[in-house]
Amino acid sequence: MGFQDNLSKRNGKYKLKSKTGKVRKKGTCVSCGQNSLTRELLYEYNTEDMILVRQYMEDHLTTYSNHQSMKPIWCDECKALIEYKSSLNASN
Repeated sequence: MGFQDNLSKRNGKYKLKSKTGKVRKKGTCVSCGQNSLTRELLYEYNTEDMILVRQYMEDHLTTYSNHQSMKPIWCDECKALIEYKSSLNASN
C-alpha cells in the first residue's frame, strides 16, 4: 500500500522526499542527468542527429586546423550526446 504524500520511510524514520536525494524529474537519465523533456538532445540512434553530429565535427576540424580528431561522447544508458573530445596536433 502506497501513500500519496511527500514522506519517505527509511530505517523506521520519515524524511521529506525532497531531502533524500532520490527524487528525479520525469524524463531524467540516471546516468548522465540529461532531461529530454526540458531540452533538445541529440541521440546516437537517430539518423538525423548523427548527420548533424558528423557535420559539426567536419566543420570544426576544417575550421580549426590544429585539431587532429574529434570524438563524440555518448551516454551509455540513454545514448544522448554529452560532449565532444578533440585532440590537438603534437607538431603545433
